[in-house]
Parts: sequence; C-alpha cells; structure tokens
Amino acid sequence: MFKDAAAFPGTAEVHLPWDIVDDEHEIKMRFDMQGLSKEDVKVSVEGDLPVIQGEKKKKEEGEKDSWSGSSFSSYNTRLQLPENCEKDKVKEELKNGVLFISIPKTKVERKVHDVQIQ
Repeated sequence: MFKDAAAFPGTAEVHLPWDIVDDEHEIKMRFDMQGLSKEDVKVSVEGDLPVIQGEKKKKEEGEKDSWSGSSFSSYNTRLQLPENCEKDKVKEELKNGVLFISIPKTKVERKVHDVQIQ
C-alpha cells in the first residue's frame, strides 16, 4: 500500500515514520511517536480516514532568554482506508514510543448474477 521510504528529487532517500501491512483479515499500522505519551496521542476515524494526532509541549522554568527551556512536537496523519474495514472496531496501543493500530476487515462476498442472453 505504502512504501517504507520515499525519494525526493535532489535528495537522498527519506525514512517515513510509519509502516502499513494490509492482509486478508486486517490492516496493521505502526507509527513512530517518540517522546509522546498515551495522553498526548489521539486516534479517530472520520468517514474512511483514520486520523492520528499527537502533540507535546514542554516548557521548563528558568531564564527568560533560554532557548533550551522549551520544546514542541506535533504529529498529524490521515490515511484513506478501503471500504471493507470495520471502522468501529479499531484497536490501538502505544508502546515505547510506537503506536500500533489494527483495523479488522469485513468479508466481502462477491455475488455472481447470470444474465440471460436474448
């Protein structure tokens, strides 16, 4: 579905911060979210789009002119799902800075209709 790396003109190969496996029974996703806790991450489904968001703001008390006293990280990704996914049964787990998402698929029965030739 998606490649693990992308190349842009004039640049070296860039590692994307996710991996997606699409098999017969489910779609499994892995997102690198280092530095974010469970409270910093939100996963939702809008129509056929899973939305993965994360945000962490950190400000340390200290000198007013200190650049090292604050940090900010943000993550926002939307991916298109196939129609045969059970969007109400999404499972997610954040473990050691990696978000794992599993979306089961419904069984698609293809019906064959015979057409009479006249």
